[in-house]
Amino acid sequence: MERVVNRPRPALLSGTLLLVWLVPAAAGAQSEPHAAAPPAPSEMSKLWLVVGGASATLRSECNAPANPDSPHTCGQSPYRHSGSLIADIGYRVHDRMDVGAELFWMPTNTSSGHIRVTHVDAVAQFRPWASQGFFLKGGAGLAFLRNWVDAVGPSSIDQKALSVVVGAGWVFRPADRLGLEIFGMQHAGAIGDVQTSEGPIENVMGNFWSVGAAVVIR
Repeated sequence: MERVVNRPRPALLSGTLLLVWLVPAAAGAQSEPHAAAPPAPSEMSKLWLVVGGASATLRSECNAPANPDSPHTCGQSPYRHSGSLIADIGYRVHDRMDVGAELFWMPTNTSSGHIRVTHVDAVAQFRPWASQGFFLKGGAGLAFLRNWVDAVGPSSIDQKALSVVVGAGWVFRPADRLGLEIFGMQHAGAIGDVQTSEGPIENVMGNFWSVGAAVVIR
């Protein structure tokens, strides 16, 4: 009795060979990770904006009067505490430096009335280390004094003075668009003569120390 031998058909053999060739290629393609395209650099904002508040302390100093018989002696004034507001707006030079204008406003009551002081300074803020939030700030400008003296009348006595500011602080998330900073600063103003209920006091120098926090937008 003859044995019947089944011979593979040509089409089936060709399909099997094609499948054997495609399987390793597909497995290799799945095992190789696709290289991620580098993110396109985003256009960074050039705005520098800071808005916040602080607890401030004021103390004024002055020189002794030229006339020793003058009743208006120049003693050390007491420390006066009050809340204050601070705002900076300017230009982002690079990742570690900002320049712009700063406004510092502080009201306080005195024995003869009340005073509102506004410092407007050109400032620069610099971070020595790019990976850290520590910064230094300095600048100069003008201080505007509005002095209401109860014994004189309801109108204020307006004055201008030279102003300087120095400070330091720490900004959290310095590389993000929205951040938070804490700071300590000193504003000083050469106010000159100041009117009080007892008479004018000459060569007054005002020192303003403030510690606070602010929101930063860059």
